[in-house]
Amino acid sequence: MQVLNKQYMKESSLDSGFWREIGVKHDAIHELESILVHSRLKSILAQMKMPALNELRKLYQLGEFEDDESLREALFKLDLEERKLLLKLHDFSNRKKKSLDKYYESVKLEDERYDKSSLAKLLHLFHLSPVHLIELFTWYLWDNKASGKLFVFDKENIPYSEAKKIAEEYTYNIKLRDILYKASGSKNQYRVYSYSIILKKVLVLLYRQISDAPRADFVSAPRNREVSPTLFLIDIDKKTVEIKSLITEEGAIKNYLQSTLGSNLGEIQSKVFVDYNKEVFVNSILKGSSVTASGDIVTDFTVFKIKFRGTPLKNSPQVTLELDSLDIWPSVEEAHTNGTINLESIKDLESIQFKSSLGNRLIRSTVLDNGNVIFTMDDSNLDSVNKKRIEEKFLDKFGVPLYREISNELFDEGKADKVDYLMTISTVEKPSEFINSILTQLIKQSILMELQNSFYYCPHCRIEYVYEEPEEVPHTCKDCDGDRISKRSSKVITVNLDAVYGLIKKRCNEKLTRWELVRENVLKVGSVELKCLHLSHQQIEMGLQIVITDKSLQKSALKQLNRLMKPTILVLVGQSERLINYSNYSCVEPVNFGKIYIEGEQTFSKLMEEWSNKLQTRTKTFLSAAANEAYNSIGEMTEYDLKNKVYTDKFFEDDVFALLKDIFSNAEKWGKELSGKEVPEGIFALAFKQDGKIRQRVFSYDCKLNTNGKGYDLNKSEQRKAVEYVNTLNSNDYIQTFSDKNQLSGHIFISNQFRSNNFKTMTAHFYEHLNESFDSKAIFLDVSVLCYLHEHFA
Repeated sequence: MQVLNKQYMKESSLDSGFWREIGVKHDAIHELESILVHSRLKSILAQMKMPALNELRKLYQLGEFEDDESLREALFKLDLEERKLLLKLHDFSNRKKKSLDKYYESVKLEDERYDKSSLAKLLHLFHLSPVHLIELFTWYLWDNKASGKLFVFDKENIPYSEAKKIAEEYTYNIKLRDILYKASGSKNQYRVYSYSIILKKVLVLLYRQISDAPRADFVSAPRNREVSPTLFLIDIDKKTVEIKSLITEEGAIKNYLQSTLGSNLGEIQSKVFVDYNKEVFVNSILKGSSVTASGDIVTDFTVFKIKFRGTPLKNSPQVTLELDSLDIWPSVEEAHTNGTINLESIKDLESIQFKSSLGNRLIRSTVLDNGNVIFTMDDSNLDSVNKKRIEEKFLDKFGVPLYREISNELFDEGKADKVDYLMTISTVEKPSEFINSILTQLIKQSILMELQNSFYYCPHCRIEYVYEEPEEVPHTCKDCDGDRISKRSSKVITVNLDAVYGLIKKRCNEKLTRWELVRENVLKVGSVELKCLHLSHQQIEMGLQIVITDKSLQKSALKQLNRLMKPTILVLVGQSERLINYSNYSCVEPVNFGKIYIEGEQTFSKLMEEWSNKLQTRTKTFLSAAANEAYNSIGEMTEYDLKNKVYTDKFFEDDVFALLKDIFSNAEKWGKELSGKEVPEGIFALAFKQDGKIRQRVFSYDCKLNTNGKGYDLNKSEQRKAVEYVNTLNSNDYIQTFSDKNQLSGHIFISNQFRSNNFKTMTAHFYEHLNESFDSKAIFLDVSVLCYLHEHFA
């Protein structure tokens, strides 16, 4: 039997079996008459508000509608099979919302995302590939099965390609199946049922057959081979494996993974270790020559190599210190004295390598989602007695154990990680005293909100319903005509992004002495709208923006942020900067909200200086390279490139902005930020001294690429738009603040070729239609002149 992912890889292979395999009542829905399909869909759509309905409208490429009722009517007119598809997806969504939200957020989507409706998310995933539903079903079973045993690999590099083959390749599936069959004493049959590979996590679902007997049925008794799920999750980044299975299966899976991936697995004790002294741990490393946690000299344990994840050096690089089989501690002490290394968290210690009479061994740390840390060792070819000896030496030296989750809450970095962790979860089980206090504080400040979730369901058919108001709940089930609808409630915590934004804005206003908050706006990046704070430095000519997001931004969105060429602090709420390699985005500095929150108000100004200094250096380098590339791009533009759209309007806009930004560091792409409003491509300000006074002039600009060799036609439509641009911006508080004339000095048309007769007509239109209180001028700048200016003045 094929794994479901392979069986239904092609959309043409979809059949009734596909829906049955993922728990959908396909047959019941398929046999519904049109009038019943309409009735059930009407019940579903009646619960959806306009934003959610609009997502379905976009997915079905329907036109615009004035109200939600008109849109519902349009959805009712979809083909019968499409309406049945919506019923199937709705049936599939029952009890899966949490798993769906988590999976959807993890999938890399370059096109538009849908966040208002579970039904829209499922339809989007289904359109991309039906296999997404199989993967989601696999995660749903994982999320709803109790925690299993956690193991950690003892080797540094786990082959990701091999881990994927365990899920994807038939020969690997068969070998695992046979090993489990043998481990059961040849009593139970197994099959690899489905899998999911996402974010370097490999999740495998196996089915164990537990019975083979007919089952009572209304029409005829079918053969029923009842199954029980067994699951395991390989996390390549964390180098861990969690197994949710019977004890006999657990051992077989563990041995299979060890032999397949070439690394031993050590079990992690479930109880979190908190009984260590923070100062002693730090000093056992930074003063390692003289300090041990036990107070006694630890013999036969010479550390000759040590690696730190972060350091106080500029841009916080990793640092490795190594000697040829000599004690590394004197070198560590000197590096600390010189300010090269420090230890602000347990996770800063990435690994150590030591030699002993038992050979050389590597001990490394793994950082968990909740901020806690596990130290593990490559214990290949070690018997249990010698392994125990090394564990004791490690504990005596550093005061923390191997193979056990260690709380990082004693450090500020660890506390920040805990805040970020709380922003990602909906429920907290058995919170520590610290987590409880932070949770209470976050709820009190409305950063986290505790909500009462009510679920309505039919006890007979177990279908769940979502109703926003109690009065909407029907008395009977609409799917099976059951005689009552039951209710159960649970508490969940959710992030209030407005409160996060408010806290950061307040600190910008109250705690920054060198920075001034000059404006706010909503920045549209791809399909995501992000709240944005714009700050200006009061002593040097530098601006930056703080962008706040609780969404996982795709690479395309980050590229768009980078193209704005404005230093950007990207505050990540409920996510980790480690998930994305930000080194490709020179103008973006990722910061976790937990760090801002824990560091407190007093150190916020210091943090801002640290982040802005990093960004200033990186942005200048990036901008200079981008401007030089733009200069060459414009210079190499040919008639063939223009006619055949090898060189497009978009390239021209990006090239012009790069040149302007390199000349005028305050230049901004306003067209990108004020989406939906009549605004030009961008603006920049020019400051100069006249008669002993500082003068400030602000200019807007628009790019006009001509492709036919006849000159760009600034016709009446262009004239009307240009005047609307100027009138709009002249009323803007930002323009009035930065210009000592309280208006734009001019609107600049930048083109590769103008029509000379347009100069007079555009100028005349400005004078005739511009508001009487303004005297902004129309300015015409050939792009060759802009290149000349850049060559001589940038």
